[in-house]
Amino acid sequence: MVGPNEEEMWAEISLTSFSLDGQSILHSVVRDITVQRGAREQLRREKEFSESLLDNSVDGIIAFDAQHRVTAWNQVMEQNTHKTEAEVLGKDIFDLFPRHREGLEGEAVCRVLAGERVTHYNLKLYGRPGHFESYFVPLLNTEAEVEGGLVLIRDVTERVRLAEEATQLKLRQQQEVHSAILTTQEEERKRIAEALHNGVGQLLYATKLNLENRAGGNSSRVSALALLEEAIKATRTISFELTPGILQDFGLKSALEELVKRIPHAGLHVHLYMKGDFDKLPQQLEVSVYRIVQELLNNIIKHAKARETFVHVVHEDGHIFISVEDDGQGFEPAQAKAKHSGIGLTSIRNRVDLLAGTLSIDSRPGRGTIVSIELRVK
Repeated sequence: MVGPNEEEMWAEISLTSFSLDGQSILHSVVRDITVQRGAREQLRREKEFSESLLDNSVDGIIAFDAQHRVTAWNQVMEQNTHKTEAEVLGKDIFDLFPRHREGLEGEAVCRVLAGERVTHYNLKLYGRPGHFESYFVPLLNTEAEVEGGLVLIRDVTERVRLAEEATQLKLRQQQEVHSAILTTQEEERKRIAEALHNGVGQLLYATKLNLENRAGGNSSRVSALALLEEAIKATRTISFELTPGILQDFGLKSALEELVKRIPHAGLHVHLYMKGDFDKLPQQLEVSVYRIVQELLNNIIKHAKARETFVHVVHEDGHIFISVEDDGQGFEPAQAKAKHSGIGLTSIRNRVDLLAGTLSIDSRPGRGTIVSIELRVK
């Protein structure tokens, strides 16, 4: 018994008996073993703690001495190899895994016993499918001498699977981006081809007919010259749409103002409002904003049957905000999501996606359309 403030003490009692002058005498010796008992208890607790660490690890753990004999073998190794700790302790590690004696693992054991740390990736172990990594670590004694090694075997099958999925996702995203670029390019080519065929081509054909009909005299010549003038104007318009030099020379604001001026007011009245500093935008973003507004206006002219539209372009807080509103016939929002809806938004959506921006459409039949786009300035 000990009191609440007293330390527990342990004693060992030895009893001996002997006879003296015909009398039996009992001799006892009491020895304090508190220190020894404490040391044994400390060793027991440390052993239990080490065993708990080994058995609660998610990795397979093997320890071996300088003679390759197994000194530790945790539950994960038991589950993966179906060999119990009792079966393997004291056994040569290469007797347990003979096919690894001459392989990378055999080399790793030698290097570890020489004091090196070794890591192997993407291993095939335990005779089953999966991916594993092994970490070989030297075990040192109190004199810093290598007396064995520790091997941690980690199952990374799930990690490899997730990495492969991420790689496949990235490839799919790259394919989608490539597809979007090609789609945008093809639609741009189609639009240019239509402009050349229906605009310049028709004017030049009419001019040809007039020149062939010399009977018209001076009036035929005047008519031919007028048609050629129209063809020249149409060619300049197409050239401007393809490579607007004003964008490079004077910047986005001047280019958009010129773009709006070129739209016939009899067909569509456009109001342009710009706010913010547009002088130091990245060139790629500047061109993209111009093309988006250009395509939105072309889309309105071609599909919306609108009389008036309002274009807002704002640069603030590191973002470009584009809003284009028209009073046209509108459409059902579900139509805009269809890839081949005929509404003309595919190339615009592709451009926004390539810039990692956002696009929203608010439209109802008979109530016009509002297209809102947000792009981050990098």
